[in-house]
Amino acid sequence: MIENIQDEDLAKQDLRDQERLAQMRSAWEPSWQEIDERFPATAGFTHHTPGQIRGARNFDSQHILSLHKFRAAGVAITTPEREEYIKPWFLDEDLNKLRSVQLWRDRAGRRMKAIRHAAHTGFNIASYEDWDQLGRYGTSAVWQEAGPRGMRYRCIPLREFYIDVDAAGLVDRVHRKFELTARQCEQEFGRDALTPKMLDALDPTKKKENDKFEILHVVCPNTSWDRDRLDHLRFPVASRYLATDEKIYVRRKGYRTMPVSVSRHSTSPGEIYGRSPAFDVMPNIATLNAMKHTTLRAGHKAVDPALAFHHEGGAVRLASKPGGLSPGLVDESGRLLVHRMPGGENGIPYAMELMEQEKDPIRVSFLEEFYKILTDPNSRMTTTEVLEVMSKQGILVRPFASRYETEKQDPMSQRDLELMLAAEQVESFPAEVSEAGSWPMIAYENPLAAMARAESTAKSMRFVEYATSVTALEQTTAGKYVDVAEMLLGGAEEIGVRPSYIRSREDVQAAEEAEAEQAAMAAQAEQLEKIAGASKDLAQAGSYGDAA
Repeated sequence: MIENIQDEDLAKQDLRDQERLAQMRSAWEPSWQEIDERFPATAGFTHHTPGQIRGARNFDSQHILSLHKFRAAGVAITTPEREEYIKPWFLDEDLNKLRSVQLWRDRAGRRMKAIRHAAHTGFNIASYEDWDQLGRYGTSAVWQEAGPRGMRYRCIPLREFYIDVDAAGLVDRVHRKFELTARQCEQEFGRDALTPKMLDALDPTKKKENDKFEILHVVCPNTSWDRDRLDHLRFPVASRYLATDEKIYVRRKGYRTMPVSVSRHSTSPGEIYGRSPAFDVMPNIATLNAMKHTTLRAGHKAVDPALAFHHEGGAVRLASKPGGLSPGLVDESGRLLVHRMPGGENGIPYAMELMEQEKDPIRVSFLEEFYKILTDPNSRMTTTEVLEVMSKQGILVRPFASRYETEKQDPMSQRDLELMLAAEQVESFPAEVSEAGSWPMIAYENPLAAMARAESTAKSMRFVEYATSVTALEQTTAGKYVDVAEMLLGGAEEIGVRPSYIRSREDVQAAEEAEAEQAAMAAQAEQLEKIAGASKDLAQAGSYGDAA
């Protein structure tokens, strides 16, 4: 045990805070447990005993398949591995215009992306797990740190962490409660930091090294921050590992930036934990599975029906297996004395139609239409149609994807940059940046940004089609009654085309005057050329007459 990091009052306060956060989270836990029943996972929120069957209430897998597509689409629109999507920039536009700064921005963005997506960092795995938790529960946390081999990323299971928010509604406190064996505690914290009970469990004669101990990790703003200190209090973010049973700290340190980023899919005012697509469509999922169960029973009856027959000393046994013999089931004329019981098979098509209707909200909630746009290589839509669809899907995606950028993507990128600069994995700032005292912002050139631009581009494409139709009126009788120029300018304004894309009336008039002037000059030159040719012909004719 390290004596100089112990604080009994602080330990009691951390435990009181943990009790408060657990009480706040308890209202959500029944819903998460219900979700676990429908979306079975070994590492879900609910603890399962080994060998316990999960998902036994499921008769349809639409929601599970939709979740897979949701997490794939989520990763694709925010952190596409095959694209250079990290774009550092500065608020000072004069800095952005400097060649040295432009080169640094390009190299730093590429370097950050390469380091982040390296196989040993675990970023790609953490991203898919992160979007999986967002799709299931609506709240997910990712831990990032610099290790001996570089950056490391890990998605924290929902059952382990508890959160609180600051005055602005953003997560600023994270508690993680987990268990480690005595042997793992020694590996993680070192023998000198262990509690008396942990040391006792490591005694070789007692063979209790696999006994488990509960650890509470608290990450929160450091209320005693002092940048002039040389210990853990010099960091603005505090980090404390507390052995809850003995109320002893096994590690206290700090961070310059938040090491765990928590994002929420969607919230209503006053909510701390997020709501997920699964949360929103649980009634549809339950209804669909009940309908599928009933339809399966009807189908079973249809293909293996119950049989009805008259029995008065006649048939006494019925063999329904292939090749089976059932004496007494036909009369002397060979008429069958057994009939199938009505099994409701006529209602199966209607049931299938109803199930499709229940699947539609699930598909919409989990972005299946958007997933098709991202993955369909055989789409025959025109460019304008693609832009229109992307724009419409962007309306659904942008709210929570933008929230993801605010709560997770940007904090993670800023921490990445800080750690990579400290480790000299990214080249230091140009002298002009250091002199200006600027720190870069991070922009993202990903499909989400493309969707934001798609709306503007779609408007421009619609105007091009509109302008083509309006211009064609000039060649018709109706064109005599239409002010084409006024219609074009009015249409551009109504459609919402950027003003910079449309010439002003003055510019158009100047261009027409210049064009007319050029045409007049060309006609004059042509006329002069004809006069010169005629003069030459007359001169030649006169010379021929003199010679005669």
